[in-house]
Amino acid sequence: MNSKLKKRLSIAELKSYPGFENYTDEMAEETIASLETLSILFYEHYQKSIQQKEILKTLPTSKAED
Repeated sequence: MNSKLKKRLSIAELKSYPGFENYTDEMAEETIASLETLSILFYEHYQKSIQQKEILKTLPTSKAED
């Protein structure tokens, strides 16, 4: 995993985006938690797809017989 420091989106940052200006702090916190969960799922899916592509590269290819 990358050793970069991960920064969590703050409530103020979320509220600075269009459509989120009027969120309560509680709504903003729930949204941030949901975005974190979604980003983890996307990242795990991406990593899995990379691993699968690497595995496929190592498999022998079969050639159609004429």
